[in-house]
Formats: sequence, C-alpha cells, structure tokens
Amino acid sequence: MGKRKEQSEARRNQIFKCALDMFVSRGYEATKIRDIAARLNISVGLCFNYFESKEKLYEELIRFGISGPSHVFALDREGKTPLMILKDMIYLIFESIRCESLTAKMFLLMAQAVRNEANPESVKALLTGFDAITPMVQLVMEGQRLGEIRDGDPLALTIAFWGAIQGIAEYVAMSPQLPLPESSWIIDMLKKQSS
Repeated sequence: MGKRKEQSEARRNQIFKCALDMFVSRGYEATKIRDIAARLNISVGLCFNYFESKEKLYEELIRFGISGPSHVFALDREGKTPLMILKDMIYLIFESIRCESLTAKMFLLMAQAVRNEANPESVKALLTGFDAITPMVQLVMEGQRLGEIRDGDPLALTIAFWGAIQGIAEYVAMSPQLPLPESSWIIDMLKKQSS
C-alpha cells in the first residue's frame, strides 16, 4: 500500500472512530458532520470526501456492528462442544474489548440503534436481519442436550449471557479503566453445576 493510500485509510478510520464516539454520546439525531469535522479539526468537505453523508457514515458503523456477531459465530467449531464454543466466543469478545476501545463502544451503538425509532430507513433495513440471539439459543439447546449447560429456558439463558456481556461492554465503554471480569465467570452462569 502506498503512503498516500495509507494516509487516506488512516483519515477514514479517524473519522469513523470519532463518529462512533459522537453517535454513542449524542445519538444519531444530535450528531452533525460539522461536529465530527470540528472535533477532528478538519473541514466538513474532507469528511464528505470519505463519507457522502451522515446517514452513510452511520450505516457503515451499523454494518460494522452487525459483522461482530457474525465473526464470533464463525469461530472454528471443529471437535468442540457448545460450552467450549461459548468459552471461545467470550474470550474473543473480551480480548477485543481489552485491545480495542471501539469494540465496547460498538456494543453501545448497536444497543442504541436497535431501540432508535428515528433511524434512517436504510439503517432500519440493515437491522431487520440483525439477530445474535437465535444462533446462540441453538447452541444452548445443544449444550443442554449434552448435559453441559444448565437446565432452563434456552432463550432466557441466552438473554442472561448476552445481557451480561452487553452490560460489561457498556461499563467499559463509559469507563475504560474498569477491569474486565474473567471469561469463566460468564461461562459459570450457563454451566451445569455438578451435584
């Protein structure tokens, strides 16, 4: 990659991350491209050079947020039990949160976007297919069948799992200095206890 291309990609990422911060702290409606440009000390025109509109920038952030669960569910499952897969998922998510502040903020953005009735139609369309719950319910059910995941409503267990991760991500997004819990603590919520 040439130097000019690297600089262009770095600027694009800078705008992307700044927009994420502002959408998370202000919301979609209250965030303006001129605010993003002002925070970065660049011209509004330069922002539009990388993203044709605020809506397109927001769409790209949402697409990125939607891709997160896809990557997590695409982990290698060969020869692994559901509990092992869930351990790998949590480890991957927590490592990503630990190494990149963007990850925790994406959890916040996606939670806001799913609840925001004022989203642009293009974003509503993107979010229609967003479902991190259903694939996980199937995994929980398989773990229950194998006797490694506790008894109980698989949907409720899945909600407890994602709720814990969402809450942790939100706390870390707001206060990055907070320690992350051990992955095993989350697994213990799902693990069948020995009698």
